[in-house]
Amino acid sequence: MILNYFRLLSALSLSLDILERRNFGHARKVAYIAIRLSKNLYLNENDEHMIFYSAFLHDIGKNDTYEDFTSTETWKHSLRGSEIVKDIPHGLEFSEFIKYHHENWDGSGHFHLNGTSIPIESQVIYLADQFDIKYNTVSKESNEYDTRKYIKKWLVNESGKAFNPLIVDVMLDLINQEKFWLDYEFYDTFSILEPYVKNELITIDINGLNKVALAFSKIIDNKSHFTHTHSKGVSELAYKTAKISGYNDLLIKKIKIAGLLHDLGKLSIPNDILDKPGKLNEEEYMKMRSHTYYTKKILREIGGIDDIAEWAANHHEKLDGSGYPEGLKDKDLDSVSKLMAVCDMYQALTEDRPYRRGMSSKDAIDIIYKSVKLKKLDGEALDKLKEAII
Repeated sequence: MILNYFRLLSALSLSLDILERRNFGHARKVAYIAIRLSKNLYLNENDEHMIFYSAFLHDIGKNDTYEDFTSTETWKHSLRGSEIVKDIPHGLEFSEFIKYHHENWDGSGHFHLNGTSIPIESQVIYLADQFDIKYNTVSKESNEYDTRKYIKKWLVNESGKAFNPLIVDVMLDLINQEKFWLDYEFYDTFSILEPYVKNELITIDINGLNKVALAFSKIIDNKSHFTHTHSKGVSELAYKTAKISGYNDLLIKKIKIAGLLHDLGKLSIPNDILDKPGKLNEEEYMKMRSHTYYTKKILREIGGIDDIAEWAANHHEKLDGSGYPEGLKDKDLDSVSKLMAVCDMYQALTEDRPYRRGMSSKDAIDIIYKSVKLKKLDGEALDKLKEAII
């Protein structure tokens, strides 16, 4: 299995957007601006690659607290992000650029780099990132004409302070093009970005995808103290159960990845819901149910792993159609989806949660068995799970 690294990072960047409670697309817009700047700065092909890919992941170190461009704490997510990307394919090549993507040209940033001591890749990403944040802030209060006028004035004012004057000049040239603004508005369309990376794509295999999935599973689980090992736990259970079920090696690896990413959409759920020390009310439960929808949406964006997307997102579906997000029934669910549902429920029951202590293995199995008797979960999948945990 070979995947397009560009599509992979672009899709997973959506999960970072929902973590920050932004509209989808921030990372894609930053990537678009950054690659346009790179082309006009006449950087070499490798620098363009690294700028493009690190732009997608520049905010990977952010936690659940939104940090805007006025914050003095932006260096924290930059540093965290630079460490996280080291664990994914090619991440070592752009880790440093993420670390320094909030350094000011005049040396007033946290790490006190200044001028050309700041990697050019970091300089480009910084301007692209701040451009998008500034645009979204101003455009909420102003019409398009006044917003563009304000942006131009802001760029001129920040030249030599926050940003490299050369990059500012290139940006000013870009915003004189109507095409730039129209492309920027349609950031969600792959066709806008793809021409800039045509014939320059990095591919990734199943083992590389597993490394990316492991890195993102840590982000998912770290969102809440009570789920800090959940994704990894489900992944390991699913892996063991899949081996016992006799699936081939590639399929087993895919199932392991589905386990790591099954709660990717939970990044969209506020922590006051995830950590609530009691039963969720109807509105809260409605929001909680949306996480499987986002998991599928994000993973389908990657292309080429629709099977993983299905298995990951179907873990709350029930055989009688009472599950979510699609209300699928027995006939709609394959054996792997049924396996994932059982593994997720077992892992959740045996973990500590805000409102209860984790159950014993026996008690968890007994509860799952009741769901099997009610024809909500699959009995064969439960039998395989029991073999796996012995």
